[in-house]
Amino acid sequence: MTEINLGSTQDNYIVRQTNNIINVDDDFDGNLENAIAAAEDGDVVRLGANVYDISGITISKDITIDGISGSSIIDGGGTSGAILNLDRNASGATLRDLEITNGNIGISANETTDLTLARLEVHNIGLDETIRDGQNNIGISLTSTDGFRLVNSEIRDIGRKGVGIIDTDGGTIRGVTVSNVNLEAEHAQSFDAAGIKLFNTNEVTVANNELFQINAFNIWNDITSNTTIEGNVITGVGADFLQPEFNFSVDVAGIYNEKSYESVVADNEVEAVENFTAFRATEFTTESMLLGRNNFSSVQLNTEDFWANEEAERLVAVTEDPDAADFELFADDFFAEANIGT
Repeated sequence: MTEINLGSTQDNYIVRQTNNIINVDDDFDGNLENAIAAAEDGDVVRLGANVYDISGITISKDITIDGISGSSIIDGGGTSGAILNLDRNASGATLRDLEITNGNIGISANETTDLTLARLEVHNIGLDETIRDGQNNIGISLTSTDGFRLVNSEIRDIGRKGVGIIDTDGGTIRGVTVSNVNLEAEHAQSFDAAGIKLFNTNEVTVANNELFQINAFNIWNDITSNTTIEGNVITGVGADFLQPEFNFSVDVAGIYNEKSYESVVADNEVEAVENFTAFRATEFTTESMLLGRNNFSSVQLNTEDFWANEEAERLVAVTEDPDAADFELFADDFFAEANIGT
């Protein structure tokens, strides 16, 4: 086995010896889709200093897609789907040193466990076509991606949500810069717009990230258990605040810790402008939260929990196995009250 360091000062990752290196430019004349189709589990698909035009690729193999930082560009051509879509057969895969741009979703993964995303630049996502339902207009969208690692990356110019993590047990978001999210207020900040959002997750760490110019909750920890939020720097909360035309009952905050069970919040630095809040924790959250030393310009604790179905939501929040929790228990109640626009 070969040990490599992906640049984090705290996270080292072990990568097994690969079977084969596929050079996209030399072996497939720059056709990325054909190169991925030819790869087998364990192979490295190596990109050059080139622009790779695709209309969306599904990855169903445990492979490494390895580019040249700042030079390997994957252009989705405005696809209405995900530029790169990974399924359960891609568990263990790695994407690194890639620029991903121009589509509805940058990266989407579902049931792709032990996924590593490192040194990525994801931008110009979800700006051309506003899609308010489902999981759309998102830089990186991970569902049931247990054990994921998103490190040392930049996510910017996103229509709705920079990073969204759903139904996931274990993972790390570290050393990521998120900026320019929902600046046109195409999405309601009280529904699903965010810089980084966790929903129905367990033991996810959000650490040492930088967020700014986000017209939404910057870090939104929503109905989760055992989340650690530490060492993040968030600036200018509220400076870019704009309400959507269809819903004026919205707000933003730096860190919104909502309906979260046994979370840890420590060593964060958050600056909010005027009457906006740097850190907010709801009553349910505050009961079990460990609040360490932080530098917050303003704090609200024990704020009101807005329950669509309190019994079901409490059950989802305290259940440490996301697979056993079920949004469908209160989905109808939630959408009956939510104003997400059309």
